[in-house]
Formats: sequence, C-alpha cells, structure tokens
Amino acid sequence: MIDSDPDQPADASRSMSIGSENDTPPSTVSRGIGSPLPGARGVAQTILKGLKDENTRSLLSSNVFCHLKTVESRFWGNEKCIQAIEVAMREISKLENVEPEKPKTSPVITKETAHKWIELYYENYKFEGFRIPFEKDFILSLPGLLHNPHVQLDETIRIVYYNVLFQGFLLDAGPCSNRGAIVEFFCRSCMELTESWLAQIKNTPADLFAAFFMMSMSLEACNSELSWRIVAHACSIARALGYFSVDADQPTPSPQMYRPGGPPDPGSEIEKNRMRFEFWHLLRTDCVFRLSFGKPALIPAGSWTVHFPDPSITGVDDASTRFIQIHFFASMRLTLVLIRYLDLVDAEPVLDTPQYDRTIDGLIAEVQTIMSDWSPEELLTTTTNRMDTWFCVDILFSSYKMLIVFYQAKKCNQDSQFLPYHTVDIARKSLQMSRSIMSSSTHPYWGIRYEQHQILHVLMLIVGLPFYSLILLHQFVPLFIVSMNMIGSPECENAEADLDMVSWFNQFVETAAQERGELKPLSILMKAMTIASQNSVTGSH
Repeated sequence: MIDSDPDQPADASRSMSIGSENDTPPSTVSRGIGSPLPGARGVAQTILKGLKDENTRSLLSSNVFCHLKTVESRFWGNEKCIQAIEVAMREISKLENVEPEKPKTSPVITKETAHKWIELYYENYKFEGFRIPFEKDFILSLPGLLHNPHVQLDETIRIVYYNVLFQGFLLDAGPCSNRGAIVEFFCRSCMELTESWLAQIKNTPADLFAAFFMMSMSLEACNSELSWRIVAHACSIARALGYFSVDADQPTPSPQMYRPGGPPDPGSEIEKNRMRFEFWHLLRTDCVFRLSFGKPALIPAGSWTVHFPDPSITGVDDASTRFIQIHFFASMRLTLVLIRYLDLVDAEPVLDTPQYDRTIDGLIAEVQTIMSDWSPEELLTTTTNRMDTWFCVDILFSSYKMLIVFYQAKKCNQDSQFLPYHTVDIARKSLQMSRSIMSSSTHPYWGIRYEQHQILHVLMLIVGLPFYSLILLHQFVPLFIVSMNMIGSPECENAEADLDMVSWFNQFVETAAQERGELKPLSILMKAMTIASQNSVTGSH
C-alpha cells in the first residue's frame, strides 16, 4: 500500500497526504469546500492555472486532463477526486524550483559497433512496411562521415541514422554494461535534432520515415504537442507523395521511392500495398490524437481514397508476419468504428438522447463483434515471441479503451450516481492484462523493459507501444475509472484487489520517474489518486 504519512521526507513524490473524509486539505483553488462545484472544464482550468511553469502546465493538460475528457463530468463532480488533484498540484508546483539535471555523459559508440548494429538492422527487418528509404551501403558510410569536419549531414539523415542504430542496438543480444545510457543517448540525440529538422522538413520519403519514428519518440518523451505537430507534417508529406490517393481515379503522381535493392516502380502493386499499409496506420494515429488529446482531424472524411492493402505487402504470406497481418485487420476495423464515434461527438446538431445512446450501443456492438471475430485473448495463447504477444495485446487494449469510452459516453450513464458496471469491469480487465505483461520481464529502464526494447523496432512504428502509450494512452482512463469507483463505492466487493492493482501501477510509474524527470508530475498525480483510493477503502472498513 501507499504510505501517506505527511511527515515523510521532502521528496515531492513521497510527501503527499490526502485527507480522509473528515480531514480535508487546503484547496489550491479559490473555492470553499461546501460551495457548489464549477463546471468540469472550469475546475480543470482553475487547477492548472496554479502552476507557474508553462511546460508543466502543457504536460498535464495534454497528458492527463485531456484523457479525463471522457469521464470529466463524473470526475470533476467528485469532491474527493478534486482534493486528490489539488494535493498533487501543490506537490508538482514544488518541482518548479528544482534545478534541472545535468546532461549525462554520452556513451562512446565505435565505428565497428555502429557497423554491427546497422548490419543487424538490415538482416532482421524483413517486413516490407515502414522500410527505410536508403540502401545499406549508404547507411554504413555514415559512421565515418558523422564526425568528419568536412562533411555536414542534415537533420533528416541523422535522425534516420540514429533510428537505424537504435533498432540495431535493440536487436543485439550481446552483453552490454551501459544499455540504459545508450538508449537515453539515442533518444536524446533524436529529440535535440527535432526542431531544426522540422524547420527544414521536405516532402521526401526520408522525411516521412523520420516522421514515423519521431512521432513515437516524442510521445514517449511525454511531449504530445510536439508529437502531434510531427503527425501533421507526416500527413502533409504523405499527401504530397500520393499516399492519400493511391486508389483514386486520378492518383497524385508519386516520386519513386528509393528502396533497398534499387528504386521500384511506384505504380507496382507492392509499392501501392506499402503506401496503403502506411497510410492506414497514419489514419489510426490521427484517430488516437482525436480521442486521447482532443485534437481536430488531420485526415478528414473525403480527403483520401485508399483501399485496405494486402497486409503481407508482397502478396507472399510469411509465418513471421502473421500477427502483423492480424493486427492490421483488427486494429483498422476498430479504427473505422472509432472514426464514426469521433464524428458523432463532433456532429452538429447533437442527436437527442435516445437516438444518441442507440447509436453508441451500435458502436459498442461492433467493437464486441471485432473482438469476437479475432479473439485476441485466444490468440495470446498461441504466440511464441514477445512481439506477437504485443500485437495481440494492442488489439485488446484498444478495444477495452473504446468500450470504456463508449459506455461512459452514453447520456443515460452520465447522470447515474455510480459508474456503469461494464465500464469498471472492462477497466479492471485492461489493467490486469497490462500488469501481467509488464511484470513478465525484468530490469525496468526508461519506463519500459529491456526485453520490450528489443521489439520496439517494429512496435514503435506499427503499434506505438512504449511506456507512454501503455500507461497514458491505454491505461490512464482505466486507472482513473477503477480509482473513481473505489472513491465513490469503497465497499464494492473488489475494492481490496482494485487497490492492490492501482498501487502496483503507482509504484511502476514512480520507479520510472526516478530515472526520467519528465515523468515526475505524472507520478505525483497518480500517487495522489492512489492515496485517495486507499483512504476511501480503508475508511469504509
């Protein structure tokens, strides 16, 4: 459980104490405890204004409060939830006076080691989707050119180069004493190049590949605003390269893409399949930002004509890509359902309550049908490696979150005093699955596990499942749903098990935050909700 003793040391993430029902902490907003609660959005804005640091406000607004949009009327209508957030905000404000950490010494990567990782990348990445648009010989020449004072490599090439090294490094099974430092070096190097790269980005296949990688990298760095900017650039580049009109009557002319083995005919079916495959994942990413961050659509209806691809890309089935293909069809069917939900929410005028709820019920039924058709839980029992496991898990997590959001969106549920049973039950399942996956390997670093790092060379592009996505994109809403249920219904029969689960996630994030300073505000907030849940459950006994 969480130690909520207020006499703990001054470490912000360990010093908070949230009042029980009879012990109310002072509020950070100008509001008497007995006074009526302002509107949901008003509470969130008032609380955020108490933070001086713009970066911290942006991080919490984009990475926390946006996720609460689907449950905000219930969350901000609960006094105990507001108290927990206010306590967290006071602790987070103390971080603004802490000096930033000094940059760590960069590890030395020899030319021989770089060549080894480049070879590993090209030997192992056989899937035709998201292929690097450069031949191996060119990339092999870069270690010698990078530090040559007479050669200046542009930011796009350097980002692509660091990406290849990063992925090759993750594939290296050999012993490495400073693995964590190397991971941090690659990520820091890419992030430092991002702004100058964006300032001169062009409509080229190389820039599109860099964008695919950096949208995940920046999201992992808890910079969702930067990630969304990169997604917007990726959409602009893809549109210019013909990705939005692959199957139009008059497709946009596409320049030949320089691929390993020589430039293929851009009109070939393989090239079209590759473009279709990458477009649909870009469309899914757009939907993720609409759902999780409240962003407007970058790929609006009517702006594209792209069929589903043959997900093998080449037309030749390979056992090694079976789960990539399954993941594509299941996740894209879910994406089509999600688009209809997002368009429904944005529609004007708003449907009346009975019609709106019937429409939501239809979307819920479609998600359940997709889960039944593909049976991701059964597929999990047939996987033989971690990568295939994560493809199945992503289908599950995406389905769970959509069901939670859809059930909560029904107007008949928003006026209820208690959370819908289905919402809480699905949230538990999502958290249980996530905990099981994250507990199955050791050596946590950078918020994710070493073993998980070894599969990111595909997942970061196709699925986007680093720490950030696991906790904030997939599990943040389930965590708050389960916490809110304990706070509002502390005598529920699963309260002790729910508290244990939420406490485990709190500890996981706190451990990650010890090595990643940008996660500390999120860790503090999660701990505040955990303590509030604990106080409610223990106080009911």
